[in-house]
Order: sequence, then structure tokens, then C-alpha cells
Amino acid sequence: MTQYTSNVLNLELIRFLVEQDTAILTPPVMGKVADIELWYAKERGELESRTVDVEEAFTRASARRSRFWGDLREIAACSPGCISFTSQDVPCPRDAVINYVDVQTLRIMYESVSPGHAPGGHQQQSKAEQPKMTLLVDRLLEALNSTAAQTPNQQTLARLEQVLAEKPASYVLGRERAQKLTHHSSFIPICGHRNHSQVLSSLCTISNNKIAALDGNKLQNADQGCPGIAKCAQSKIHYIPISKPQTDSSLGDCSYLDTCHKMNSCRYVHYLQYVPESLVNNAAHRNQEKNQQSKLNQAICLYTRGFRCAGATAPQLPAQWIQCDVRKFDFTVLGKFSVVVADPAWNIRMNLPYGTCNDSELSNLPLDILQNEGIIFLWVTGRAIEVGKESLQKWGYEVCNEISWIKTNQLGRTIVTGRTGHWLNHSKEHLLAGIKGSPQWLNKQSDVDLIVSASRETSRKPDELYGMIERLVGPHARKLEIFGRDHNTRPGWFTIGNQINGENICEIDVKFKYRNSLRRRKSQRPIPHPTTV
Repeated sequence: MTQYTSNVLNLELIRFLVEQDTAILTPPVMGKVADIELWYAKERGELESRTVDVEEAFTRASARRSRFWGDLREIAACSPGCISFTSQDVPCPRDAVINYVDVQTLRIMYESVSPGHAPGGHQQQSKAEQPKMTLLVDRLLEALNSTAAQTPNQQTLARLEQVLAEKPASYVLGRERAQKLTHHSSFIPICGHRNHSQVLSSLCTISNNKIAALDGNKLQNADQGCPGIAKCAQSKIHYIPISKPQTDSSLGDCSYLDTCHKMNSCRYVHYLQYVPESLVNNAAHRNQEKNQQSKLNQAICLYTRGFRCAGATAPQLPAQWIQCDVRKFDFTVLGKFSVVVADPAWNIRMNLPYGTCNDSELSNLPLDILQNEGIIFLWVTGRAIEVGKESLQKWGYEVCNEISWIKTNQLGRTIVTGRTGHWLNHSKEHLLAGIKGSPQWLNKQSDVDLIVSASRETSRKPDELYGMIERLVGPHARKLEIFGRDHNTRPGWFTIGNQINGENICEIDVKFKYRNSLRRRKSQRPIPHPTTV
């Protein structure tokens, strides 16, 4: 074998190649000489993160690359085959890629020059993994230096953008699972013909603000004067105007429509929704078939990130709820949850059909004990956005997002006259999202931060939020809703609030703790003194 001398070979580079042979051939380096040179310079402390003179930095970087490439070629030439490149003839040395490193040959080469100090094999495997996390930073610094010197390396920038744009497999699987397992309700179109609603209003029997019946014979006769109305009435949703003694059609539609608090005395035009019974039955049948297919897909689904492994077969817990005053409730009885939703009764300084709380009462709630790590959603009014953010930070959360609910009216149009707002009418509501800890089990980027849904009763929030949350944390995760009402109770959720009737607890440990809490509270009540007559 040829006797090598230290004057010819770069011993530090040989040691580096031997000790990091696995790391330089696996992602994210993949044998790219440009990345190996950056890594090697980082190990030697030659890579400067900040540079005062950009031109001088570029000159140093060019000299460093040329020296590295020359040392690498000298090592490869001393023992052909010890380092194999994908192509020897490349336009630029930085485009070269190493596809094989003969560790034994390089170790013998090092031993012949420095006997008794041969570098080890994989004893520093854990150290080799550390530069992987900083490699992107090194690439970015190198790209910024090249750009500042007005000689941008387009290949480096393109490769950096490609690496940063790649999404982990967990994101891809999460979106695919959401598409396969999310139940989609059948869509029923809405008629947009101006005359159809007026014609149908004369054929309907209305009782107690409800459509009691529609005369089919008259509908067929009306088809002669208004062609297509019979078929349209059986295939689309129609909004029938209500004509009452006080109604003045010249005033136009009511701003609140079906949410009007004075519908029996309001002079504006209101509407009733007419959906043919046959259309409802067909939609229900299609939804049932889709639901069965969804369960079949769920049974064979292997996307378990964020789900329990037995999530395909384990049943959901039934709905649970407790009627209580949230301000005085003992939250320690509930345990921990993956997600918490709170819809506080913020004081918006107007008459509401329910009691409200002041800001200090809400921010002093011990919501910090409900999660070690997880996500919380907090509904806030326009005035209370900053108060809500401060409360989340007080409970140990970092505000990570804000969801907007765009309200629509009965006719599917954007609400332009809201009941709240001092300077502008409020046609949307805000939902703050806070993160505690590092919940890697969340299925990220499965939804958008916007909900477009019709407004209903006062303070009732859109049901679309529940589907969004279940796609985020999984259907079997423990979920808690605070300040809920009867319409909020649903399978898989635990709901508490003072507008819920009674209680229903299925989890044995929670029931036991709750009973003990009630007994302690009763024992701590002061005994009233008897009055003397």
C-alpha cells in the first residue's frame, strides 16, 4: 500500500469522513459536497454567522470551498475508490455528490500517517445527529452571505426553499384521514328565482309561524303560469315570505329575519323555510349511507397519529354534563383534557337574556389545572380580545391563532346589521386559540381559521367548531366545554354550565370526586341560628 504523508493529506478531513460516514450519506445531507463543506467548516469554527465586510466574507468562503474540494480530491486520488462521486465531471465542485465512503480504507490511510490514532467508526453517532438540526441554519447563513455579496447561489436558495416547503408525513396523513373520516352532509340547493317564493306563499298554509301544508293540486296548476315551479319546489329549498296584518312589504326584509325578537309585531318582511319532505328523506338516506361508508373506512384506517390505536373500534363516551355555577365549581374533580372550549358570558354593557360576569371573575377561574399540555379555545367579544389574551397567558397558554366566525342570516347572506357594536355593526365573532406545552399529537393544518355559518339563538355558536376540534385532537380525546347549554351536550364531550339541566356523569372516577366535593361543600356550610319568637 502507498505510504502517505501528512503534507499531502488533510488528516482532520479524513477523521471527519470516518466518524460521520453514515450521517453525510443520509438525509438531510445526502452526500451533497456543498452541505458537507458547510458542516465541516462549522465543526472547525470557520463558518461566521455575522460578517462586517461582505466582500471579504465572500472571498473567504470561496477560498474555503476551493481548499475543501482540493483536499477531498487529494484523498480520493491517493486510494481510488475510497470516496466515490456520482459524477467526476461537474460544472462546479459544489454540485458534486458523494455516494460512497470506504471507511476501512480511510482508517488505514489515517493509521499509516498517524500510527495508533486511527479514528473510530460510529462511536460518535449521537454527535453526528446534532448537526442535522443546524444544517438548515448554516444553509440559510450561507445563502444570505451570497445574496449580500450580489452573487446569489440560485441552486442553494432553491434547495433551501424546497426543504423548508416540505411537510412532514404526519401532516399529509392527517389531511388524508380528515378527508376519509369526515362525514359530509348532503347539500340541498336554494332556489334563486324571484317569482317562485311569491307564488308558493299563496299556496302554503301557515300556522304558528310554520308551514303546515302545501296544496299539490294548486302547485301543478301554478306550473302553467310559472313554468318549472313544480319541479323546483320538489328539488330546492324555498324561503316563503310571511304576510301578517302589520307587514309592510314596501319596507323590505327585516335585518334580523328569523332571529328577530319582535316577529309578531315587526312590520318588515320575514321568511319561513320550506323544504319538501321527500327531499329531506332522500338527504337523510344519503347521509345514512355515507355514515355507514365512513364507519367502514374508519374500521380499516391505519392513520393513528393523534388517535388512540384502538380508535377504529373503541366506542365514544356518551355525552356528560354537570349543572353548576362555573365561578364556584371545583375543577379538580374533572381531571385533564386534551382540548377545552370556553364561551364566557362577557359583560357587553347591554341587556341580555342571561347573566354576565365581570372580567376579573372570568380571568380568576382556575383553568390552568385542566391541562398539562393541549389546546384551548376561548370565545371573546370585540371589547374583550385583549382581556382574553391576558387570561390565556395567566393560565399558562401561548396565543397561537385566532378563528373568525363570519355570521350569515337566514337567507345565506352576510349580516350587515348586528345587535352589538358601538362604532361599527359586529358581523363576526372571535375565537382565540391557545397552546400549552408541546402537544405533538395534534393533527395540524387540517382546517382553516375561518367559519362561515348562520347565526341562531343569542350567544349560540356554530356547530362546525366541534368537527374542527375532533379533526384536530381525534374523536376519543377528552374534551371539555365550559359555559355550555343543553344544545352543546354531545358524545365524547363533558359540558358544564348553569344553563344545563341536571347532571349526567359516566366516568366513575369523576363521579366519585364530584360526590365527595358536594359532601365537603355541604359540611362547610354554616348552620343557621334558630330565631326566637
